[in-house]
Parts: sequence; C-alpha cells; structure tokens
Amino acid sequence: MRLSPRLALPLAAALAAAALPAAAAGIDCAKAANRNEQTICADPVLRQRDSDLAAAYATARKASDYRGELKKDQQAWLRERDRCDGQLRCLRMAYVGRLTELGPAAVSGKFDWSGEWTRSDGTATLALKPAGDDRYELELQASSGANTGLLSGRARKAGDSEMAFKGQGDNAACELTFHRFHRQIQIEQQHTGSDCGAGMGVHFSGRYLPGLPAAVATTHWTLLDLGVVLKPEDDARLRKLLGDDYDALVERMDVADTRADDELKAQVTNGYVRGVAVDMRALLIQAADGRQWAAIRGEDKQGHAELRYYSSDPAWTGKLPAAVDAWSDGYQEQVPVRLMSAGGRVLRP
Repeated sequence: MRLSPRLALPLAAALAAAALPAAAAGIDCAKAANRNEQTICADPVLRQRDSDLAAAYATARKASDYRGELKKDQQAWLRERDRCDGQLRCLRMAYVGRLTELGPAAVSGKFDWSGEWTRSDGTATLALKPAGDDRYELELQASSGANTGLLSGRARKAGDSEMAFKGQGDNAACELTFHRFHRQIQIEQQHTGSDCGAGMGVHFSGRYLPGLPAAVATTHWTLLDLGVVLKPEDDARLRKLLGDDYDALVERMDVADTRADDELKAQVTNGYVRGVAVDMRALLIQAADGRQWAAIRGEDKQGHAELRYYSSDPAWTGKLPAAVDAWSDGYQEQVPVRLMSAGGRVLRP
C-alpha cells in the first residue's frame, strides 16, 4: 500500500496549548473546526487512532534524544495531514503510517547516516556507507506490486541534516534529496521512477526508519486501515468469512476503486496489485445489512490459477452475482471457481 510521504496528526489544539506538551492530547470533538477533525470525530476507528497516536507521541518524546526535532516533525506532519481534506481513506492510512513512525525502535538512539534503513511502509530499503569527503555510497531498493527499482551511486552531504544524490548515465535525470528528521531519514524524489531506473509506480520517496525489515516494525495493513471496510464489526465478520484469505484480500487492494451495485444494493470494491493485475486481483462486495461477498484470484495447492469465491449470504454461496461474473469476464480469463462457502466445490469454466 502506498502512503503520502508526510501526513499529519490531527492534534492542532494540543500543539497550540502552551500548558500541554506538544500533541499530548487528541482532538476535542466538541470543538472540531475543519473537515478533517469532523471526519475523525464522526468515525469511531479514527477516534481510537487519534487516542492511540497521542499516547504514542508522548511515549516517543520520552524515548527520543531529539525531542525538539521530533516536535517540529510532528507539527509538519500535522500540516500535511490537512491535505486529506476530510477523506476517510486518506486519514485512516495517515494514522497507521504515523503510528509506525513513532514506534520505539524508530525514534530511539543516536542518528548516523551510515547503516541500513527501511521505509515505513516496508516496500523499500536503503543502505549507506561512508565513502570519504562527506560522501556516501548508497543502494536503494523499492517495489510497487510486481514492479521493482534498484538505484546505486554516491550521495554528498550538504550540511548536518541534508544529503543530495544526482544520477549518472541512464539515470542522469534522477535527483534525490535526503533530509534528516530526528532519528529518521526523509527522501524526496524530484522526478519519476523511470528517471531513477525504477518500474511503473515505483518511487523512492518516503520516511526511512533505522534498521532492516526484520528489525523494524513496518506498517501491517488491514481493510479498516485502508478505508475499504468502514466498521470494525464488518471487518471481524470478513475475517471470519475469509480465514487465511483475509490477508490475500488486503494485499490485492494495492490499487482500489469503488462503485455501487444495483442487483445486490451494495458497494463493490475492485482491487489489484500494480503490475500484476491479472494474477493478483480481488473483488469485495458489501451490503448495508452486513452481507458480504468476495472473489480472490489466486492459485490452488498445485499452483494452478483459480478464483476463490465467498459469500456470507446462504442464498449466494452456490452461485456468482452478476458483478463477480462481469468482473471476471472483464479480464478475459477462464479459470475454475472454487465455492469456498459451499464446501469448496469447484465450478469449471
């Protein structure tokens, strides 16, 4: 999943209150003053995230050796968060991403450019090694769905808190700026991924936390966090319905679009993984009364392509809604359909 590099915490009232530490308390919903705050106060999930984030920030301030810089970073994040403009999906993703950035391992310790770094969303890594004269050898790896990018070369420090990279040869148009934020690095990419030798949808921008993925608690997405499912109880029902396929559904919501379905009086969300849309795709249908349908394109135990279909409505466990039929036909691929909610019976194409 993709996050804006900087999204901000909705704690403006706390930041402005001299009697309280910066961002020490969440939104006062009685005084919600803008679209973001109003959306947060109207959504129980976001209200809980707001409380969690306030506590995480207070803990991070105690753990950090750079409290002043952390405060400035939090304030800058707040300003960027305002760009969500009340959009629930944007706000939910912002909260989860920032909670990752405020984790103990992400803020503790002394800063050193040298070492291994992991982007907060877990889809990119950075390695920096001293090369003399304020220069560093760098290697960046990133992915977006099935597309990847690899970039290497030398970057040069520009003061204590910045470093710049200019590509050469085929990557001559590639420019990266590295900013130090307390214990973390923010990379800003000036051009497109292709300018930096990366595949479609791949970029190197974002917040990088100290350590490799195995040691860094990167963001673990849920359908609630992505705004694909609105209520915790609906998410719980979907987890029960799908079992192990819940994570497969989340993965396939890398890119998602939503529309209404008249037949089922429901909302249909089509999702796919960038670069492998045919092989890694899913459809989720949700009705206001709690009924759910899901179709996940995957593979059987022998590695053969199949469509796994689920329905919480007994009337639909043995047949496909028109929305699923049309969606599957749209990819012009005929694969067996496994009726997971009807004992795993297989419908051959």
